[in-house]
Order: sequence, then structure tokens, then C-alpha cells
Amino acid sequence: MSMAEAIRSGAERFWFLCRPALRRMAGNPGRAALHWMLGSRPCGSLPGEPAMAEPWAPELPLVSVVIPCFNYGHYLLQALRSLREQTLQDFEVILVDDGSDDPATRRLLVLLERLTSLTVLRQANAGPGAARNAGIAKARGRYVCCLDADDLLAPSYLEKCVVMLEADAGLGLAHSWLQLFGRERRLVKTRDLDPVLLAHVNHLGVSAVFSRSAWAAVGGFSEVRSALYEDWDFWIRLASLGVRGRVIGEALMFYRRHPRSRLGHANRRPRQACRELRLAHREFCANSAWRKSLADGYRRRLVDEPLLNLSRPGQYRRPPVRIFVVCLQRGCDIKQCSRPELEVLIGKATLHLLIEDCAEPPGWLVERAATVYRLSGLLDESQCAAFVSNYFATRDWLGALVVPQAPGAARLLHAQDVVVERGDGPARWDRCQSGRK
Repeated sequence: MSMAEAIRSGAERFWFLCRPALRRMAGNPGRAALHWMLGSRPCGSLPGEPAMAEPWAPELPLVSVVIPCFNYGHYLLQALRSLREQTLQDFEVILVDDGSDDPATRRLLVLLERLTSLTVLRQANAGPGAARNAGIAKARGRYVCCLDADDLLAPSYLEKCVVMLEADAGLGLAHSWLQLFGRERRLVKTRDLDPVLLAHVNHLGVSAVFSRSAWAAVGGFSEVRSALYEDWDFWIRLASLGVRGRVIGEALMFYRRHPRSRLGHANRRPRQACRELRLAHREFCANSAWRKSLADGYRRRLVDEPLLNLSRPGQYRRPPVRIFVVCLQRGCDIKQCSRPELEVLIGKATLHLLIEDCAEPPGWLVERAATVYRLSGLLDESQCAAFVSNYFATRDWLGALVVPQAPGAARLLHAQDVVVERGDGPARWDRCQSGRK
């Protein structure tokens, strides 16, 4: 090893060991500065190319959620409730009992197996990596989300991740910012999968959604019991194959910090974690030019029918109260709609906000909304209209306020004002040209 390489290697280890202290002192700005010093740079606009949509069999779930559980019965029901509230319901749940010896957890798993449609697998205690692999091996979905039994997902998490993955065939992984709760409360602004950064920092959440085919290609999660960051190891495997990943700039994953959480355990032994990862991935960690070349090979492959596999009304949750939609089109002026008028229109309905690409709406409106879709963060500009059309064709909505590009006047639509074609294929809608103004 040359002197320059030795200095760089020592600096990398220093940053790895000191990152918790830097984070506490400087927060997210300090984290961003650290990433910059480690060589990470924004990828900017990627080259794009067209791609064809690949149909998925409607009789199969689109997503498989795998939940390893070892003596976490006291948390498990909360995780399952967060799945029940998902806006996208086209998923299966596979629970993997990793040799639980807690009587309450074992009783709960027996009840769930008997009284619900969940799949429950049992194995001798082998660790989270082996439990995830066992669940994914039985999965039928195109995409996989590994949810730890003590964590939670925001209601729109699965839908938004799948929309991103379905719309860009060059994408193999999607995740969101991470909200820590419990013993520690803070927001972690995770990033797009970055091979340069991944050699030093695990900047993805464990519940990232990835394709099942990618899992098979890398041989799954590490099942080494001593591994402290089996998810980090898995992300490195994916990155080594050129898999590209994007982050949603919202806190949609909730990671519980408690005395038994694996992150806290791993962070108490950072030098061991660093050493194990570097031994397992010598070439990836040592060859910075190769890591950069992986990122240079990224491409956007924009799908011609991005909602093809998300076009059935039965794939979505019907909220107890019907939906009122405020659709803010590109370049609109939300100020033309006063708060009292909007409050009257929304009433007691479940509010959904569809924001194409305009100024951020008032804070009260965002807080009032059950779900906010910021389309520019999920889709290419050319695909936003397809999402809006698909949304109105598949959801149980009562009324909508469509605010067009200024200086156009806002239009109030009622469900009976649109024609929705439903059949064996995807639902479609047409805006009523005589919508109320």
C-alpha cells in the first residue's frame, strides 16, 4: 500500500469512528459536510432512455413484507397496524419467528397464524439475516420490504416506493428519510444509494424496498451471526452489481431506539463493524475508482406506462371517510383559494394533497392532509399526468379541487362529474369539461 493510500485509509477509519460525535455536534449539516469530505457528490441529472412497462400478474402480490421476530411480540402488533394503514394494500406479510422463547410472543404468533391471512414461518434462532432470507425465499412479490418487528411505516411508504420503482426501470431500490423514536428522537436525512459513500457510512434504512430479483442476484443477506450491520453488508452487495437507489425526501420510516435495538448494539462496537465490513468487501472498500464508476453507470429508464401495475382500485385502501382531493398542478397559485373556502370544501373528509411542482402549500393544509403526494420527488415530469389520472380512477374520492397553472381558475369536481371506465383492465378516468368553477 502506498503512503497516499495508507493516509486515505486511516482518514476513512477516523471518519467512521468519529461520525457519531460529529452528528451530535452539528446535526444534519455536519452529516452532509462529512459525506462531502468522504467524496460523495450529488449525481445530478442522469442520462435517460425509454423503457417498456413489465406487467405483473394481478393474482400475485406486488410487494412482500417480511418481518423477522425474535421475542418482540410486545412491539409486533404496532408494526402490523402500520401495515394495515398503508394506502397501497397489494402486499403479503410473511412473519418469520426466529426461534422466539418468550411465551407471550409465541402465543401471539400462534393466534396470528390461526386468525389472519399472514404467513408465519418458524426456524431455530439464526439471526435477522437468516430470518429475512427465509421469508424472502417464500415471497411471491416483485418487490420486498424487510420491516423489523419493532419499527413502523408511514401510511404512504409502500405506495410511494413502488411508484418510484415502477416508473423508472433503472431503479432497483427505494427508501425514505428515517425518523428515530423511543429513547432517541431525531430525523435522519438519508440519501440516494451512493457507492462512494457506502464504503464509509450506512446511509440507507433497513426497510428500503428492493426487487426480489436483486436479492436473488446477490445471494441474499449475510447469515453470519457476528455481523453487526447485515443490512449495510446487503446494500454493498447491491451497489457492487450497479443497483441504483433513490430516497424520498420525507420521514416515512420510523426506527425505534431502545436498549435491545441492533443499531445501538452495533454502534457500541464501531471498530469491529468497520473491520468486518472491510474484510467482507475488500475490493469495494479499497477501490474508490471502481465505486465511482458504478455511480457513473447509472441511467434513468423512464417507463412508458408507469402505473400499469398500480391501476386496479382494489389495490388501494378505502379510508373510513371518503377522500377530498386538492390537486395543485404545475405552476399553480394556491393563494387564490382562501383557507375558509378550503375548510368548507374539505369538511370532515379525508384530505389528500397532490402536488405536481409548485410552491409549497400553506403549512396548515399540509398538516390537515392524511397523505401528501409530492409528485416531482417520485416521478419524472412527463409521468405526473399519468399518476393524477390513475389516482382519480382508483380511489374512493368524493370531491376534488383542481388548481391549474396561474392565471387559470380553480375547478371544483365532484365524483359524478367524471367518467370512470372500469373493467378487467386498468381503470381510466376523463375529466368532465364542465367541472364547476
